[in-house]
Amino acid sequence: MRRQYATATVIGAAIVAALVAATAAGAGAATRTSSTTPYPGVDHEEWSEGAIPALIHLVRVDLTSAEITVHATREEDRGRTVSAFAAGIGAQIAVNGDLFAPAGYVPAGLAMGAGAAWSQTADDAVSAVFRFGKVAGRTDGLIIAPESVVALGDLPSFVTGVVGGRPMLVRAGLAVTSYDCADTGAIACVRAPRTALGLSDDNRTLWLVVVDGWQAGSVGMTAAELAAFLRDRGVRDAIALDGGGASAMVIANQGGLVSSPSDGVQRPVANHVGITFGAQPPVSLIGNVFDSVFGGPALAGVLVRLDDGRTDTTGTDGRYTFSLPPRYACVTASKTGYNTVTQCKQLEAGVMNFNSIVMFPLGQGVDAGVIDAGNPDGGNGGDDAGSGDGGGGNDGAGIDAGDGDGGGDGCCATGTRGRQPVGVAVLALAVVFGVCGITRTRRRSRT
Repeated sequence: MRRQYATATVIGAAIVAALVAATAAGAGAATRTSSTTPYPGVDHEEWSEGAIPALIHLVRVDLTSAEITVHATREEDRGRTVSAFAAGIGAQIAVNGDLFAPAGYVPAGLAMGAGAAWSQTADDAVSAVFRFGKVAGRTDGLIIAPESVVALGDLPSFVTGVVGGRPMLVRAGLAVTSYDCADTGAIACVRAPRTALGLSDDNRTLWLVVVDGWQAGSVGMTAAELAAFLRDRGVRDAIALDGGGASAMVIANQGGLVSSPSDGVQRPVANHVGITFGAQPPVSLIGNVFDSVFGGPALAGVLVRLDDGRTDTTGTDGRYTFSLPPRYACVTASKTGYNTVTQCKQLEAGVMNFNSIVMFPLGQGVDAGVIDAGNPDGGNGGDDAGSGDGGGGNDGAGIDAGDGDGGGDGCCATGTRGRQPVGVAVLALAVVFGVCGITRTRRRSRT
């Protein structure tokens, strides 16, 4: 779909919006029909919504991997198909980007590629923004809600790519149920081919999704149906990209085009989102397992399991070691008579990565769940000294998503996860057209 400049009728949208939730509720439970790992840190799944029917292509990307880089289109590369864009930058994964004006392929929202902003583009109070860049080897990505209008000067210096989109599909873990049905660009309230992207609660996972539509076997999905699907996959914040005949997904080592464009062929579009994978030398993850206190007695016979399924058992020195690509990694330590501990750390290239563990006998110590590298030896590159990984970019989708703990208390979001009862959905509509009818404009202090 291409950008339309007609003014939407607010009253008409308000009347129709209540019907969107009912349409989403009519969709059946999605069934995963296939799952592959085309590249390390990248999973590709196909899902079927038989009651619609709709075929969904879902790619899950590990943003903590130093081997993975996210890209957006440079202005000089506008007007290419998704396959041509992918080939041009050597991307293994790619989807189409923002809605756009056909004259000159101008994106509807703010756009940046390879660190250079596009001319003639700007953010507004209608489009959301997905901005990203590399920080200490990992990708820091953030979705910013339309209410928080972003100027180029607001963006952190590490940002190299920006893609806009509308509407928001998921906010702070809640599937959006109210849409502007008069928006002829987004056509949110009818079943159609769709493209979207989303981020996890910790911003460590990016989802790219394309829904086939307007063809036999897959009529497409409404925005509300896709929102519910993404929420059920664990997405915290998600935005719709351009849909209709523009929707396309490419995975290089799975034959290229994996989706089925409604025109039968790919359309040239303004901009795109691409993923490149580049293997890096493995790094060492090393840790000691101590009994009850850091630096105390070493624990032998502890089974330490890495999140990829590999295991190591500590000897008398209490040490374990693994070799793996630089990424966010978790290990789980277990031993009879002791509480099981899971501890995670962002691994960096070119240094030794230490992740020592303290285990307590059953009935002792504090059951803290998963420990996120805040352990005493959390540093890298030294002898078990320093501080651990603090994550990054976890401030959610503008004012709607609140802070990084998913409890957002901004306008029109409650921070509650999972499916909502009908009463809550009705209340949400009242809030959307009541409280949120008051326009609020502010700048983000952190983008």
